[in-house]
Amino acid sequence: MYSINRKFMGCLVLMVAFVFSSSLVWAGDAVSFSGTVKKVIAAKNKVAIKDPATNKRFTVVVNDQSKLKGVSGVGDLKKGDAVTGQYLVTDKGLYVVTEMTKK
Repeated sequence: MYSINRKFMGCLVLMVAFVFSSSLVWAGDAVSFSGTVKKVIAAKNKVAIKDPATNKRFTVVVNDQSKLKGVSGVGDLKKGDAVTGQYLVTDKGLYVVTEMTKK
């Protein structure tokens, strides 16, 4: 009886670990996003965004390699603007925009 419970628990732990690992975003993975601009920090090239579907809030960083459509720079965005795009997660945990479009 003891060995059956131990095997069951081992399988359960492995299944839980697999489920959590498959939903994580690893550094270098492109992640699509859409949402509403909540705040613009132009001096630091950062934009705070809220996804209305999930209420998730996150901040993206725009750099020289970011492709922007509908705006010429971060300073052109304002609170309430709808945006879509993709970002990469860096090793430091920053969300760096690869492309972003103002709707």
